[in-house]
Amino acid sequence: MASNASNYKLFGIDFSQNPEQRELIRLINDDPERTPVVFCRGSAGTGKTFATLAACLNLVRGKGSKKRYKNIFYVREPVEIGHRLGYLKGTAADKYGPYIGPLMDNYDHLMANAPQEEQNTSHKMLMKKKVKSVKETDDEIYESAYYEKLPSDIVPLAPEFMRGRSFSDCIIILDEAQNMTLDELQTMVTRIGTQCKMVIIGSPNQIDVPGQTAENNAFDTAYEILKPTGLVGFVELAKPMRTSFVVDFDLRFLEYKLKHKDSKI
Repeated sequence: MASNASNYKLFGIDFSQNPEQRELIRLINDDPERTPVVFCRGSAGTGKTFATLAACLNLVRGKGSKKRYKNIFYVREPVEIGHRLGYLKGTAADKYGPYIGPLMDNYDHLMANAPQEEQNTSHKMLMKKKVKSVKETDDEIYESAYYEKLPSDIVPLAPEFMRGRSFSDCIIILDEAQNMTLDELQTMVTRIGTQCKMVIIGSPNQIDVPGQTAENNAFDTAYEILKPTGLVGFVELAKPMRTSFVVDFDLRFLEYKLKHKDSKI
């Protein structure tokens, strides 16, 4: 991808002023034969999912040679923070739906800033999905209220159903990967087929599963395992996008937890 700043203005958002996000977008645009997997690490609020979604959508909705992939699969480990909600009634889509809330927030933000042409494309994709839902009433993924705002070119998938599948001509966004085990990440990266890109997003500062820490976790370990192949890219985002103090808050909590590992707070 050329370094022209205009290449980093996606859906009305200018990413060219943030060098880490610019590198993330460059890696996502790189040939999937050369860089099939991209690891994106960063503290809360640094725009990991936001920049990734913008770059991936641009490659799915581009015109002519700029359209590189058919659709986006969004995978997120359904891990809750703190106390568990327990059993959730409904279909698989109903149960998994709450976990795609952050994706929907990022998508809405992108579309709110996007030029009218892009907003029209988004509307067409949503209408296409609604037409499909009428024709395929047994497809529960379209029956859940949580999915009604997502367009047809973004397909949420629970990681529990990934084994045995193979993905081609698509981009897979693997979000909140710091909450995955090494076995799960191994399963994910071995699903990649031809013309397929996988972006693995994680914040080891915010692990919600027992047995892993910021210094010893599957996300960082998976990158170190795959790094010698020369087929994976890596970028760490540091600049906060939410508010200037969010990253500082995150690091202060991390520092405290490192000093008080035996605390039951």
